Amino acid sequence: MADHELAQHDRRLLGVVARLAGVDRVWVTDETLQGESRSTFAVAAGGQEFVVKLVPAAGQAIDNQLRLVRMVRDLRQRGFPAPEYVGVGESSGTIFTLQRRLPGQPLHRGAGEQPAPGLFAAVLPSLLAAVELQRDAGDLARPPWPAWLLDTIEAGGNGYCLHATMCQAPRTAALLDRLQSLARRNQWDEARTRDVVHFDMNPANILHAGGRLSGVVDWNIPFDGAGQGDRGFDVATLLFYTYDIEQTREVLWERALELSGLAWTTVYLCHLSLRQVEWSRRHAPGSADDARFTAIAEAVLDDCEGRGA
Repeated sequence: MADHELAQHDRRLLGVVARLAGVDRVWVTDETLQGESRSTFAVAAGGQEFVVKLVPAAGQAIDNQLRLVRMVRDLRQRGFPAPEYVGVGESSGTIFTLQRRLPGQPLHRGAGEQPAPGLFAAVLPSLLAAVELQRDAGDLARPPWPAWLLDTIEAGGNGYCLHATMCQAPRTAALLDRLQSLARRNQWDEARTRDVVHFDMNPANILHAGGRLSGVVDWNIPFDGAGQGDRGFDVATLLFYTYDIEQTREVLWERALELSGLAWTTVYLCHLSLRQVEWSRRHAPGSADDARFTAIAEAVLDDCEGRGA
């Protein structure tokens, strides 16, 4: 059972959500929000709509979410189209953030499908302008970026970037070997570390209303020190997830290179290739999503090598 379905029956949790929202009662809407983690659901109270995101209760989870609320608040003050966070709550060990729901629909059209090319091209200038607002907005003097990112390439991550998945088939095993080799030889310079980083700026988390950017959602601080690094990573993420849209590919390449240079853009694309191919292969083997992202990853690595990385 998904987390949002569990929440429908957790009256105590919904009571805490209602108090944080400043209303008497909230109810879970019938709509299931998109998202691979299945930890996000919508609630309504009168004429207001909110989004609840459940967070694993580990380590400094509450402090990390309070930091997230501050960071996103500061971005909103700069003009970034991020959601307004009402606050952070906890009920019987379940930690959550509460935000007001933004208008619009995701650019993501469904598993195995690219965003509508014309629509993405129309939204992209505003999206790149928004990413610029992340510049030097970090709050940590010594963030762990990019060390933990490099660890995912070398050894895997916690619940994602699992190397064991990649080693189960010759094609993905070869992809893992190739991206590791490519990443290792491109770690010779210092990366940017002062920017806010969304870390999952893919079309499922980008909203539009009538063809205009209306929000970037699904912000997260999953562990101490996350959320800060090189904003060029978010541009590289946009590049990877729309790599099969020819009309915007070179624009994104150029902007990623301007921000991060070829070496770090290559490292970022190696991580993204591992992250998405592994996730699709583990959760939907043989699917259109699996086929699309495996092909994208191979094309991405070809192009990195072709550019001299």
